[in-house]
Amino acid sequence: MFLRLKAYHRPRDLGEALSLLSAPRTRLLAGGTAVVGPVDDETETVIDLSGLGLAYIRPDGPAVALGAMTTLAGVLESPALQQAGAGILSQAVLHTGPTTLLNRATIGGALARPDRAGELVAALLALDGRILTRRLGVGGSVVREGMELGAFLHHRPEVLRTAIIEEVQIPTAPVSAALERVARTPRDEATVSVAAVVQYQDDRCHTARIAATGLSSQPERLKAVEALLEGVPLTDEQIIRAATAAGQTMEPPDDFRGGTDYRRHLAGVLVRRALEKARELALAGRKE
Repeated sequence: MFLRLKAYHRPRDLGEALSLLSAPRTRLLAGGTAVVGPVDDETETVIDLSGLGLAYIRPDGPAVALGAMTTLAGVLESPALQQAGAGILSQAVLHTGPTTLLNRATIGGALARPDRAGELVAALLALDGRILTRRLGVGGSVVREGMELGAFLHHRPEVLRTAIIEEVQIPTAPVSAALERVARTPRDEATVSVAAVVQYQDDRCHTARIAATGLSSQPERLKAVEALLEGVPLTDEQIIRAATAAGQTMEPPDDFRGGTDYRRHLAGVLVRRALEKARELALAGRKE
């Protein structure tokens, strides 16, 4: 609920939208789900992004490009994305909220507010997603910039002060992946969730990307765990070693969904489960 709203704009191109963004007390409006309910007594100007033509899903070389205004329902229904990362992207979307929310919420909005779509963002991190943004350059030109999703999340407030998310790119290289979670109820936000993506080469783990929610204020890659798996056979012993390391370098929150020690324990359990499932899928794929 906007208490001080004075102006509403629906620009038709990114240049106009970026020019409007420079005004103080301005807020971008994507799917609008984040502004339902909470009282906002600061915003004076709203920029509606629905007129920028950013709702699309299309191939882009070795990746699939998702326009920032693509709804989460659109992501869920896309044949090109249903099998992305062995289906973990679709699983993550389903855990984001009810159908009414998925029909309105957008992929760009989820990235702008990762606290409201943690498992989706974790899946994108594990799938090595990249972000493309647009900002105004010298002389008012529109500059396109790409960055890793992890880098974007770490610098998100500064980036979004002057830039607009244009699209997300997800590599289409074959991978084995799994998403594991523990929540108080099946529909509740996860206390901890883990997305693991594994690529094999010569019977060894060539690449491992593991991202988790519930261990910090926003989804994070567990890079210390990933380092233990690079270039080694994905044996039971290696998986247990990685699971033991999960959460040890983190300081998880302590709240009504679970205490710090409990979340650390869950991190190890879920990393083990996710890696075992990803390994199982990889071996099954080789037999085929």
